[in-house]
Amino acid sequence: MLKKYLLLPLVLLLGTSGAYAAEYDGFQAVSAAALKPFARDLGGLLGSGSNQTARSLGFSGFDLGVRAAAQLKPSHNNTALKKNSVFGLGVVQAEIGMPYRIDGFVRGGDSEGLAVAGAGLRYGLWNISDDKYKINAMLVVMANVAAHRYFYARHFNYSLVCSMNVPGVSPYLGAGFDSTRLEVQTVADPALSGKKISVLEPRFTAGLRVKLNLGYISGGATYTHDRLLFNASTGIRF
Repeated sequence: MLKKYLLLPLVLLLGTSGAYAAEYDGFQAVSAAALKPFARDLGGLLGSGSNQTARSLGFSGFDLGVRAAAQLKPSHNNTALKKNSVFGLGVVQAEIGMPYRIDGFVRGGDSEGLAVAGAGLRYGLWNISDDKYKINAMLVVMANVAAHRYFYARHFNYSLVCSMNVPGVSPYLGAGFDSTRLEVQTVADPALSGKKISVLEPRFTAGLRVKLNLGYISGGATYTHDRLLFNASTGIRF
């Protein structure tokens, strides 16, 4: 039953990431006051949902999955997106385990004109433990680029993630920062073309992950810049 409840938000989020990506076309009419709120929202999406466990893969381990994030409504003054509408994005993420508790990963997605690509590293803070109720912890660094016909963004993510080995389901917690640099391309207001702005926001995440033989599903929530986001993922891991 728990697995069904976690799978439902995953299906909804994956549908949301494609259905609402077209709303980014509204950036063509962006105003100067909306640039920072838009950058905060985009950075929150790019930084959310990349990690659902603090257990390192181990040397030659592998993870291939889909990650999705959705925000319930745009930030205040983000008039580039429709008011009170859900928006999000989804990516495919591949991870590989390396020596010394280091994992590397790459990710990418393209939906309705918004292309996302990124990569990162994770480092386990102590030796891996699969004992019951033991806690694993890791540091995560990640970089993303997001390209649209009307804007371009560089995003950096710095996080600390912890998870606990509970039978049947593993809770996880994370805290970090999203640094986003937004560059305006060609928009309706020629005075804004080429304008660059930067934002830095803290981010806090909590969720649950369920292991399904070689696969898993997970769901969580993220709080950042006074907004709530939902994250979900599924994949295979060994």
